[in-house]
Amino acid sequence: MMSFILFLIAMYWLPTLIAIVRQAPSALGVATLNFFLGWTVVGWLLALVWALAANTSPHVIVIENGRVVRS
Repeated sequence: MMSFILFLIAMYWLPTLIAIVRQAPSALGVATLNFFLGWTVVGWLLALVWALAANTSPHVIVIENGRVVRS
């Protein structure tokens, strides 16, 4: 019974966990939406889509002659 409850908690927070693992810049927004509206199916789905759609492309930082150039 306890493992089932832990499974439900993990599923509830799944969008937030995905956003944190993917290091999404909007992880706090996903967590907020998940906290307040995650109990609704629509809110949970929106948080999940937001977590998966967040742009997590890597930033390339090049140092040229002591100057930092970001691209």
